[in-house]
Amino acid sequence: MAKEKFNTDEPATKVNRRQFLKFGAGASTGIAIAAATTALEGRSLIDPKQVYAGTTKALDEFPFDIPANYKPFTGQRSIYGRLALGDKSLQAAKESFYAARWSGYLKDGSPGYTVLDGAAARACFAFEYYFQGVNGAGVANKGPFTWHPKVNEFAFRWGDPERNIHSPGVKNAEEGTMAVKRMAKTFGAHSVGIASFDRRFVYNETLAYVDPNPLSVTDGTAKKFIPSDFGFEPKHAIVMTIPMEYEGISCAPTFLGSTQVGLAYAKMGFAAFSLSMFIKDLGYHAVPIGSDTALSIPMAIQAGLGEYSRMGLLVTPDLGPSVRICKVFTDMPLNHDKPISFGVTEFCNSCKKCADQCPAQAISSDAPTTDGPCGDMQNSGIKRWYMDPVKCFSSWGGDNISSCCGACIASCPYTKPEGWHHTLVRSVTGTPGITPIMKNMDDIFGYGKLYDEQAIADWWKK
Repeated sequence: MAKEKFNTDEPATKVNRRQFLKFGAGASTGIAIAAATTALEGRSLIDPKQVYAGTTKALDEFPFDIPANYKPFTGQRSIYGRLALGDKSLQAAKESFYAARWSGYLKDGSPGYTVLDGAAARACFAFEYYFQGVNGAGVANKGPFTWHPKVNEFAFRWGDPERNIHSPGVKNAEEGTMAVKRMAKTFGAHSVGIASFDRRFVYNETLAYVDPNPLSVTDGTAKKFIPSDFGFEPKHAIVMTIPMEYEGISCAPTFLGSTQVGLAYAKMGFAAFSLSMFIKDLGYHAVPIGSDTALSIPMAIQAGLGEYSRMGLLVTPDLGPSVRICKVFTDMPLNHDKPISFGVTEFCNSCKKCADQCPAQAISSDAPTTDGPCGDMQNSGIKRWYMDPVKCFSSWGGDNISSCCGACIASCPYTKPEGWHHTLVRSVTGTPGITPIMKNMDDIFGYGKLYDEQAIADWWKK
């Protein structure tokens, strides 16, 4: 697939009033026109702090029908599980990905794939690979994500709830909720929600390190598929979103886009581990969970952090899909948040921009279905959009990608810096007839372009 070049001579944001009004003349509503015209005059469109007041709705139930015969997923069936088990059909893609990624550049040294760009990506992934044991690939029980950390007896004796002097650590669920949400944001979470612990979304078996000293950072630690062993029965899932910088994501699918993925994984480890230690210091049990052990997106939806999207990722109200998700399972007294709706499903029904831009064509342009394209590699049975994980992963080592890609995140109309256009999209999403207008506005203002050479050049100058 040929790279799409960004025209730096005529910025897409250079749109005059006549062009914009001509573009929107046939719209079924004047909301977008009036609002955008105001913005083009340089005046503030909407106060971002007020934008959700009339558009976000709390739901009393989980927004998907879970069939009675639904069974928890197993890590052995995920694409990373298949790779770990030596699935021969995926080995060529695995070898291609690692060869391309760690070489650091393409032969032509194209923008975003130079030696400098490759070094930036690898540096951002260093903590994840060396200390977290590739948690981003679903591997559990290592480093910050260790289920039963053997902390220093003297220095961290407060981290063991069994010996803690605080009983109880919080007065009630209200105080507990306030405390964990404040501390989660202190540790770097952009948003945090709380849901009831749901075993349906916890893997029957997960790929985990089983070294007697789980804080070891050596490469020789054994890995096996094992049942989750938390040592207590969790009651709640505290779910956190970790933001990815817009300037980096806008460089996707190059190495510079991958910098944000690696950094987010590292920050996930810090946030989840630190919050779990805070909770244990109060005398309760807690276990930090990253991309391992449980399905993050259903839990994030339950916790009211966003909605499910066509690309299969969580879309949050203010950062879109440009986040990573981590969790802490605990028995601390907490109150639960409700799922929310702010128009993502309606928007995704007709937008399809991520499907159009996906280099691997791994995202469906069709209506939601109950059957995923890769059989038992996905937990089918729930009516939703299913992406193709084999096509997605196989493209990462291709000539046009050679990275973690992220094209779907970069192209999504919800992935925007704070400003009038982003606020406008959020404020009218789901309004009948608006989605096609918003998608075209996204294009005409130059957002969501892949291989954006200007964004790549600007990233190094920030």
